[in-house]
Amino acid sequence: MMATRDEPFERLVAKLESSRIRSTLAFAGLFQVTHEMIKRSVLDEVKGFYGFSNVLGSPTWLLGPDGKAAYESKVLALDPKSPFRASLLWLVNSEAITSAQMHVLDRIYQHRHDLTHELGKYLVDPDFEPDAELFVEAVTILRSISRFWTQIEIDIGTFEDHGDVTVDDAVPAYVAVLQLCIDAYLDGLPHGRRVARSSDRDGARDAIAVPDPPADDAAAPVQSPGDPTRYRGA
Repeated sequence: MMATRDEPFERLVAKLESSRIRSTLAFAGLFQVTHEMIKRSVLDEVKGFYGFSNVLGSPTWLLGPDGKAAYESKVLALDPKSPFRASLLWLVNSEAITSAQMHVLDRIYQHRHDLTHELGKYLVDPDFEPDAELFVEAVTILRSISRFWTQIEIDIGTFEDHGDVTVDDAVPAYVAVLQLCIDAYLDGLPHGRRVARSSDRDGARDAIAVPDPPADDAAAPVQSPGDPTRYRGA
């Protein structure tokens, strides 16, 4: 169907609706929160695995020089120029995430950077929308990493006083907080919500709530942030 002469104007009007602007701003914040959680679960947790602690701003190697040396030789040596990439390679080698997920994180970082420094174009330009599909990928990767760390806690007996605990029973606080943030975002959307399912590579299924598409496509020709019609599963 050919575009009408008024279509660009109608798209701009729809883009500048208050509800659309609120949705874009909220989504940008949600994406950044998720990215920061991934950074923590990669950088801080891997370093902590070798005994590093920074409680109350007092950095300490609980395992002494041996722990620090092990971290440098087994993690940082994987990529001396980038502790983050080195930690990701360590997680790939430990089968916490796949190499494909590691590469997706490059795109997640770039989109986070764009949402932070070029937010204006996502607010006013109908041709730019936050990437909801990439957000689902980010949540899936975060869940994969959190399940890996939870399994380690189970293996070392952290939950032994609570009986037979699985990774599905012990949900880290930051993952629970992220779900609260997702719920709060969805509750503010005008088009309702539904639940999509995202499976990690081990087959564990985690609920990821996403908004329903607009009832009238003509009234909103540009997909809104979180539109599940762009999601094909992970």
